[in-house]
Amino acid sequence: MTSLFGVLSNTTSTLKMIQGQLSLVAENVAKADDPNRSRHTLEQTTDSRGNAVVAQYKRQVDVALRVQLEQTISEESSATTLAGYMRRVTDLLGTTGGTPPLSDSLEKFESAWRELSANPENVVAKNQIVIYGEDIAREMQRLSSGIGDLEKQLDNDIRGSVDQLNSALAEIDKLNADILATRGAGDPTLAMEDRRDQLVRDVASMMSIRTVERADGKLSIFTSSGISLLDAAPVKFTYDNGELRSTGSDRDLSGMVSDGKLGALLELRADGSTKDPVQAASSLPGAEVLRKLRSQLEAVAQAFLGPTKAGEPTSFADAYSQASPTAEGELPDRFFIGNGAGTFGINPALLSGQLQVKTSAAESVSTALNSSGRSITADGLRATGLTYSSMVSTMITQWSANSKVVGEQATIATDFKMQLDVRYKNNVGVNMDEEIAMLQVLQRNYSAAARVMQTVNNMLDAIEGIVR
Repeated sequence: MTSLFGVLSNTTSTLKMIQGQLSLVAENVAKADDPNRSRHTLEQTTDSRGNAVVAQYKRQVDVALRVQLEQTISEESSATTLAGYMRRVTDLLGTTGGTPPLSDSLEKFESAWRELSANPENVVAKNQIVIYGEDIAREMQRLSSGIGDLEKQLDNDIRGSVDQLNSALAEIDKLNADILATRGAGDPTLAMEDRRDQLVRDVASMMSIRTVERADGKLSIFTSSGISLLDAAPVKFTYDNGELRSTGSDRDLSGMVSDGKLGALLELRADGSTKDPVQAASSLPGAEVLRKLRSQLEAVAQAFLGPTKAGEPTSFADAYSQASPTAEGELPDRFFIGNGAGTFGINPALLSGQLQVKTSAAESVSTALNSSGRSITADGLRATGLTYSSMVSTMITQWSANSKVVGEQATIATDFKMQLDVRYKNNVGVNMDEEIAMLQVLQRNYSAAARVMQTVNNMLDAIEGIVR
């Protein structure tokens, strides 16, 4: 009789264990498509009487692969962010739609001057010079304005990324507390840990990080350079005026954030020319993009506006202004006006028709425009032996080449991240074939245990009848 009750007790414990396992399998199957779901299992042991009891709920984990995936996520996010902005740069310069507008306007401008040089009385050529000169001025201003728009977009993206980072860190901190409390109550925390892993990957997409899981299950997060993001409390970041700061710190942390979307945005936005002492421009194709673009565009503008450089052919401005004689009704000097790309323009007297292009300047300007031997010295670009046209084409070609390099790096990073993600999910995620097979095993075991329980109950009923 005692042994029958023992069998009944053991079978009851087994059924409870199977019911728990069936519940987990059903949940695994239901959430198999969730990319952030790990495989949940139930680990069992026996008590002092040999009854099956639940020891603990467990998740399928692969710490080494998870760390590698988090780093890969940071690298891929950085590469794709850089590639996206480099495409915007090439779109701005016009390299994706045939001949860039600035190159096209300059080519037509030079052609009109050659035509005037060959036929000084050609009124049509004079009008074309003004028209194409205005096109150059309009394009210089458009590019300058476009760089300003890129800066605004970068700042907005950085602020948005900082908000996302702060939100993720705060939620991870709350989950840390909830996991500790739930474990203390003896309840499973698997779903909360899955959610925490997802948030950690979100943080990794913003910057390169490393994580430390404490003995009590709490997760601490640090940047790859060792700055604490979440330990005793989550750090809160702010971004303003090109600088990234954290609560309780008055130093700019921009240079200490690497990889990830935020790291890439800060790299694009960086400007070593504002530092004291001034830092040389980075040689990386996706770094200090605004600084390099502005510097190179200003160098091109000054090549038209400025005086002749020592050892170089006569500048456009000198070639026009120093030509003589100046006939009545002609513009004597300052064909182009302004102090940089943003204010670059053609003389209003020409635009209004008040004055005409100076005929005597045709030959000297045509020669100046087509003379090689010029140089461009700007952040991220050094070149010599150039004409005006090749100066512009060299700048644009370099940006096109840089964009291609960054784009190829992004493709490689994305492919690798996808492969690693598949490998990680295969290792720790839900496998439908395995879950269905497990479900069939559990159903058979449940049926067998139920039959044992029914048999024991029948035997107990029979014994009870005999006793009566």
